[in-house]
Amino acid sequence: MKKIVLSLTFVAFIISMSAQVEIKSLNKNFPKEPKSKEKLLPLVEPNRLQQKDYEVIGLLYPSGYLNYLMNETQKGQLVDSYSFLALLPDTCLKVYATDIFTPGAIGMGMTIDPYSPVFNENFTSGILPTPPATTYAYRLDSIQMFGLYYMGTKGYNPASPDTLRVFATTVAPYRGKRDHYITVYMNGHQDTMYLIPKITVNGANQVKGLSMVPTSPNTIQIDYILQASDTVYTWDSAGTSWYRYSIIDIPLTYDGVTANGFDVPCGDALAVMVHFIPGYDYELGDTLYHGEVVAGEWADGYPIRISNQFSLRYQHLDDIENEFADPFGYNNPLLVYTEHRYQMFTGDAAFLNEYYYPAPNALPTIYLRLSANNSDSCNIDVAIPEANDIVSKIYPNPTNDRLTIDLKNNETATIRLYNILGQEVKTAVSSDIQTTLNVSDLKAGLYVVKIEQKGKYFTSKISIR
Repeated sequence: MKKIVLSLTFVAFIISMSAQVEIKSLNKNFPKEPKSKEKLLPLVEPNRLQQKDYEVIGLLYPSGYLNYLMNETQKGQLVDSYSFLALLPDTCLKVYATDIFTPGAIGMGMTIDPYSPVFNENFTSGILPTPPATTYAYRLDSIQMFGLYYMGTKGYNPASPDTLRVFATTVAPYRGKRDHYITVYMNGHQDTMYLIPKITVNGANQVKGLSMVPTSPNTIQIDYILQASDTVYTWDSAGTSWYRYSIIDIPLTYDGVTANGFDVPCGDALAVMVHFIPGYDYELGDTLYHGEVVAGEWADGYPIRISNQFSLRYQHLDDIENEFADPFGYNNPLLVYTEHRYQMFTGDAAFLNEYYYPAPNALPTIYLRLSANNSDSCNIDVAIPEANDIVSKIYPNPTNDRLTIDLKNNETATIRLYNILGQEVKTAVSSDIQTTLNVSDLKAGLYVVKIEQKGKYFTSKISIR
């Protein structure tokens, strides 16, 4: 069971927890394909720019937000482990072999928050200044994705080409507008939020042409026509196939979708989702490829990849949960499953029929090229909202020895302090209007203070120097 706590009223650094629901885990392990005679060739990747390069324009590598978190958890840098996930068409074509079940996903993407301080080793500021400081709007100029575009027995048909459908959308957590997203806590880790945009799903009973679109009015759709050159194969003299993945670069001006790029309003987080739309005809329950596995390898003489297929590269951490979400902002992976396509979520999880699914341990390898509009600064008001009837003030922030919490009443309250790993480092129970905690024994860094009083919650973030 996965425990999700919905945060329905929050801005920037404030979370007002309002509901708690239980849902069943999907228990979907991503496929690891059996071995074959194909061998992967290396491909030179774009340079990963450092913090200073993002001040005006830069190429943002999404897993960059994990680097400092990995150091804090003493796991080192993000594990350099990659796999490829088949993006199934909207009618959920299956990928299978004898005794092998590989479900894939209908869509894969992520949310990106350049304001989050997790991009800084001291957790002090984001790529763009973190609200409530003066910050900037920004623009998405291009999307680069790493994928394998396989040619099946049907081959490439220029008259009816396959398409990558990419959605870019924005939501406004820092501006307090909550119409088109929610945040969820997974697996009881209430220190870490996943931001998941809202979607509409229409045409689930259609054979082809399902509509699954983000509801935010600031949304664009790019249909990138895959070319035969997007798949790269070479063969050695013995006939064994060698392959390598391609880097597909999609400018936001592609096919006239935007004039200059995709403008993101000041205070908004960005979300990107990728789908595969085949050009060939198919029916519900059709098969992408199949075969027989012998001793962990594809057997000779069995067809594989009967139909054209696109697989997106992603990074993963084995046997580790809740590692790919940002505890200070809104960076996290997203997925679309069969359950979304057929509206199969029920009970307490029924709300997921209208939202992307947060992915705890699978981050797609996608680069985003951003431009910052630093000539037009803006201020974002992140004062405590009226919905908060627990806390009047938490001060000083930052602090180096003592932290004072002023409550609005003297009802018994439980005060807990967590480090960025979600570990509880201090706790206190108080019935006083004012409570002071000694934090001089804690290491410098960013912490989360959570207060519970009569079934209500308040969460804020503090810095200890």
